Amino acid sequence: MTKSRSLKEILIAVAGWLMFGLGWAGVFLPGLPTTIFWILAALAFLRVNRRMYERLIAHPRFGAAIRLFVEERKISRRGKIISISAMLLGASMGVLAVPQLWVKLLVAVAALGGSAWVAVLPSPPRQARLD
Repeated sequence: MTKSRSLKEILIAVAGWLMFGLGWAGVFLPGLPTTIFWILAALAFLRVNRRMYERLIAHPRFGAAIRLFVEERKISRRGKIISISAMLLGASMGVLAVPQLWVKLLVAVAALGGSAWVAVLPSPPRQARLD
């Protein structure tokens, strides 16, 4: 007999699968990130689908970074460089692409805020780093 799930658990599972799908698309589409979507999926699966969480952190390319962030709230120095560079590059393209000043400012503030947040996250000790 399967246990019934609450609406909250169903919504968390749906969000996890949506984030997993977006991350999977990011494997093939340039400019669409994979790791952040899979981190969000892992956070959802940690609550409702432990088996899928285990599969994500076992992924040969992204698993270690996902586990490091979800379980220890850390990001490798290499991950920080890639993340901040991608945010600033994407924001720069966005600022150049939109004509409205308020949208340019919003994009710039979001990118700078996100970059600052990533920059202050702790990194693992040198011997345990992923880079």
